[in-house]
Amino acid sequence: SGCCVQNDNSGCVQTLREDCSETLATFVKWPDYNPPAVDPSNSSRRRQSGAVCSQDPRTCEEPASNPPHVWLDDITKWPICTDQVKSNHTGFLHMDCDIKGRPCCIGTKGSCEITTREYCEFTHGHFHEEATLCSQVHCMGEVCGLLPFLNPEIPDQFYRLWLSLFLHAGIIHCLVSVIFQMTVLRDLEKLAGWLRITIIFILSGITGNLASAIFLPYRAEVGPAGSQFGLLACLFVELFQSWQVLENPWKAFLNLSGIVLFLFACGLLPWIDNIAHIFGFLSGLLLSFAFLPYITFGTADKYCKRVMIIVSLLIFIGLFASLVIWLYVYPINWHWTEYLTCLPFTTKFCEKYDLDQTLH
Repeated sequence: SGCCVQNDNSGCVQTLREDCSETLATFVKWPDYNPPAVDPSNSSRRRQSGAVCSQDPRTCEEPASNPPHVWLDDITKWPICTDQVKSNHTGFLHMDCDIKGRPCCIGTKGSCEITTREYCEFTHGHFHEEATLCSQVHCMGEVCGLLPFLNPEIPDQFYRLWLSLFLHAGIIHCLVSVIFQMTVLRDLEKLAGWLRITIIFILSGITGNLASAIFLPYRAEVGPAGSQFGLLACLFVELFQSWQVLENPWKAFLNLSGIVLFLFACGLLPWIDNIAHIFGFLSGLLLSFAFLPYITFGTADKYCKRVMIIVSLLIFIGLFASLVIWLYVYPINWHWTEYLTCLPFTTKFCEKYDLDQTLH
């Protein structure tokens, strides 16, 4: 890119050559327009990368481009200049113009655009008055908030996988969670104890959020949806383990199945995360076999249920490890999974539900 300077002195903006009018503006691009030396002590080598509107290594006093801290011949590696030479006229076209565009962080994807303050505020973005290039700001970190990234270029806030379980999108969302916990969760705690249910609640919620982060990477969501479906899976496991002592187990099974299928069907609507529901239910099912107390009918049944505990734990560990690998090591794009969380009954039914699975 280079600095596009308007010929009528109305201002300048950092842009590409093809976006700068050849008639109404002058495109300042090194080495065509008076490029500075890469190293002030050696004028033989001139800069090729640049120019940048309102920033030049020759006019910046802090941080100064002097040995051994010479700015690289790559404008994407330039620092923010915090102190310019005090002069109204530098003699450089790209420095004496009134800069109109600066970096603006827009949207939940952490995209950056060189734009005006007015446009940035209109899009509810974050305008960086102190910077001149998008490479000098870290938009994703500003979008995410909370603790800063260890590496500014790589989002690494893994603690969101469990932190979001305790957050809600509003009073109604919170009220639904409280009602669920005061009915289903309370009865399960009386049955199995708080520790077992806590383990199932947290791990199934984390697994659901992990799957949602893989298949719906740009959907910002909160709430214990995966955890709640994990607790619903507990009811199924308790039914299976008490099957022989129930008078009419099939009736209870059909009642539970009807409730779960109805909730999964609701998940086909926009803004309801069915991915978290599905994986929360699967992980809750496996964890319930491993942690819920059980009744045995004879020695053979006792050993059979012990084997089931081991197998369930191994399958859960394999599922969780696979999700971690798919998120951090080998990302996958299964586009058909988007139909599990929003079924397009019409052409525009899921239009505003961001289902883009491709990470940028």
